Amino acid sequence: MNDFNKIMHTIKNNFKESVLFILLIIFLIIIAYFRLKIQLDIGPMYDTYDLLANAALFAGKNIGYSALRPPFLSFLTSIIFRFEGLSINPIFYLDAIIDVLGVIGLYFFLKLRFNALNSFIGSLLYFTFPIILTYVGAGIADLPSVSISIWALYFTFLAVKKDSKYFLLSFPLAMISFLTRYNQALIIFPMFLIIFVDWPNIKKHKNIIIGTILSLLILIPFLIFFTFKYGNPLYPFTNFYGTTSGTVSTQNMDYNTDLFFYIKLLPFAMGNAALTIILVIAGGLTLSWIKLVQGKKSLPNITKPLKIKYKWKLILILITAAIFILSLGKVSYILSEILFFILCLGSSKLLKINPDYDLDLLFISWFATFLIFNSVYSIKDVRYFLQIMPAFSYLLIRGLVLIENQIGLIKQRKLTFYLAPLLIIIIIISTTFYLPTILTVNQGNNEFNIDMAAASHWLINYDPNYKSEVIYSDLWANSGWDLQTNVQIMPEFQNNQTYIGLDNYKPDSEAVNNFLVNNNAEYYFSITNGLNLSSYIPIKQFGKVIIYKRLV
Repeated sequence: MNDFNKIMHTIKNNFKESVLFILLIIFLIIIAYFRLKIQLDIGPMYDTYDLLANAALFAGKNIGYSALRPPFLSFLTSIIFRFEGLSINPIFYLDAIIDVLGVIGLYFFLKLRFNALNSFIGSLLYFTFPIILTYVGAGIADLPSVSISIWALYFTFLAVKKDSKYFLLSFPLAMISFLTRYNQALIIFPMFLIIFVDWPNIKKHKNIIIGTILSLLILIPFLIFFTFKYGNPLYPFTNFYGTTSGTVSTQNMDYNTDLFFYIKLLPFAMGNAALTIILVIAGGLTLSWIKLVQGKKSLPNITKPLKIKYKWKLILILITAAIFILSLGKVSYILSEILFFILCLGSSKLLKINPDYDLDLLFISWFATFLIFNSVYSIKDVRYFLQIMPAFSYLLIRGLVLIENQIGLIKQRKLTFYLAPLLIIIIIISTTFYLPTILTVNQGNNEFNIDMAAASHWLINYDPNYKSEVIYSDLWANSGWDLQTNVQIMPEFQNNQTYIGLDNYKPDSEAVNNFLVNNNAEYYFSITNGLNLSSYIPIKQFGKVIIYKRLV
């Protein structure tokens, strides 16, 4: 009878898990569908045009213009270009598909720690964070790279804890994530942290070597391509490293040295459902401390796995932590990452942290690794939030579970059981109201896309030989794609220096004019107001886009 009850209990649990998983897929498809419709109305973002141009190059349909961007998303898009011809929409669909797959990976990842309901809430919460919704299907590499990283870290954990053959998947996926967006190389820190923490328990270490070789096989074709294109197989990587570690102009519109920039804006990135969970966690902590004062059951003794055998171990860890904190923002982000890695590894090894907490350590390391990088890096952008949001969703659910274990509810039901309907309602309402705002906020981008396409089409008819002329543009990526030719970057001028992305840029007509003349420009597509060019006249205007032609 007991065996029968166990079988029925297993069937019942599997049925519930299957229903929740199917429900999650339905939610993801619906949200992705409506987000894609919005993106099709908005059109490409600036970065998207670069990726499209590179995809055309990979497909053997070079338009004369390409950009120094990570290649993988462009490579996937180029496969469609080979069969369907050049168009904009495929990159949106590919982006959305990868984003949805990333959420599915996160669901399986969360199930390693939580039950199906908590994993469902955590995954859906992640996908409906406002910052995530903003970039789902947007046709840029940021969110797809994060989605691939989720699977890379998931398989790494499985390789460490269950079967080292998963390294044959985790390392190649980590490489693909890196080739999708170069800063995803930082996932090596949480990856190697969990590997080193559980090194003695890993069976067949040779699978790490095999996985590494497989990842290098993925990299080699791109290195060969970079060699032919740039003359140096490592040029895109050294260029990226030079950008992130070098000095950034204080005049850049995104220049910001505030180490707490992302912490301050986190409430705006997480959404109403996440804020609700944080309020519940805060309320639960308050209740637990009240119980503690009253002599009742309090929070579990989480210090038990951290029992210290030798005082010098604690001192060593505290010294490392002090050096990390004092040096943060004052040294290269790489040094900060290494210090934090040593701190995590030392805490685990020297204090002999319970293996049950390894998953917590992995997600904390994942969260902190990208928070450190983005906080120290002097260029700040809200889309860099994407890199920490999977780990943040885990930490939210972890906190919720810790609290629900302290609250006695009817028939031993967990807190999430009663909270889930409220959270789902909040998610649906918040998502329904937030999605239309994406179109509203990006209306200017939509207008630029329309105006630049119209201006480009006009020039094609006005001058059939335009491809033989030198053309500059303020939106050179847009112009290059629309004209299907190499359009030059128009810089900004200040104090006899050239910049890209100046804050509060005030155009210098003389400097602009002299630059165009010295570079033999025949046409200039401008969205800059207040120009008075002595050697060029405006010949056509579409919205905010003005076409200038050189005087004979």
